[in-house]
Parts: sequence; C-alpha cells; structure tokens
Amino acid sequence: MKSAATVVALALLLSVPAGAQQCDEQVTFETGPGTIQVSHRQSMYNCCCEISFDVATEGYAIDITEYEELIAGGCDCLCCFDLEVQVSGLAPGIYTVRIVKNSEYGGEEVVGEWSVSVTGASDPAVRTAYVPCAASGADDETTWGVIKALYR
Repeated sequence: MKSAATVVALALLLSVPAGAQQCDEQVTFETGPGTIQVSHRQSMYNCCCEISFDVATEGYAIDITEYEELIAGGCDCLCCFDLEVQVSGLAPGIYTVRIVKNSEYGGEEVVGEWSVSVTGASDPAVRTAYVPCAASGADDETTWGVIKALYR
C-alpha cells in the first residue's frame, strides 16, 4: 500500500505535461501620447496554438483577454509565448489594465491588474501580436511540439 505522500507526489508529476517549458512570466507597460503598450512575456500556452485577443475599454478600464486556439487539437507540450497589445486613442488619465488568460490546460486565469498613467492624445487603434514558442522558447530542446509549431 502506498503512502499518502507518494500518491500526492505522483499526482503532481502526472499533472505537468511532458513537454512543458519553464516560463518566467512578466508583464510590462510602455506609454506614449494617448497609448498604452502591454508586453506579456513568457506566457505559457499549448505549443500548437494561435493566440487571439479581446480588448475591451470602458472609461478608464482596459480588459485584455488572451485566448488559446488549438491547431488540429493541439500538441502534447506547453511552451512560452511573447504577447503584445497596444491600445491608442486614450484620454489622459490613470487606467486600470487587467489581463486574463484562457487556455485548455489552465482554464480562465487572471494574470493581474495594474494602474497605468497616460498623457497626451492619439488616434484610436488596437494592435495585437504574438511570437510563437518556436521563436521565443525558454530552452533549445527540439521536441515534436516545436517541430509541429514550425510547420503550421
């Protein structure tokens, strides 16, 4: 008969995907006239996915939701993505920026909420971009998931 500690340790080992990178998740902001640029670095998602965004602004609140969209059912690995969202056309003031991740393995997760000060003015626009894990990986190990990501 196994001890409770052995069962818990085994459960923890089984809950981590085999091809998971270690990501050092960071969020930074840059501001310009009427603009906030959000950089969400090393955000963990399935290696074979595309990221889409929903950016909602209401008053001085900006909600950024990231969505993992699996390609052909996804891969058996997780890796780090670098994401960027730029929101322009903002009035001067202090904004509350909230980031939410939606992924198959982690469900919905609030990354955090920050206060960001904006000065000046600009034309309204939203720009989003991401760098897939094959280009921003935390390690140099070549896995089947990385190879699949290169050929999507």
